[in-house]
Amino acid sequence: MDTEDKLKELSKEQLINIINWTRRDLYNGAINRRLNPFVRGWCSMLKEAIEHQVTKAFNKLVKEE
Repeated sequence: MDTEDKLKELSKEQLINIINWTRRDLYNGAINRRLNPFVRGWCSMLKEAIEHQVTKAFNKLVKEE
């Protein structure tokens, strides 16, 4: 079973927890001065990408109501 199939089996609460853990890990990577600046920038970009996609999906949901 691949990761996508596993994600489909998880509850909403589990998915929210995974997204929040990932956002927190990326934030911590983005502010960790011991990491290479390229890695910190990459972490910051990925965190922003996740947040953008969440906002985009939320706005679509609100618009459809």
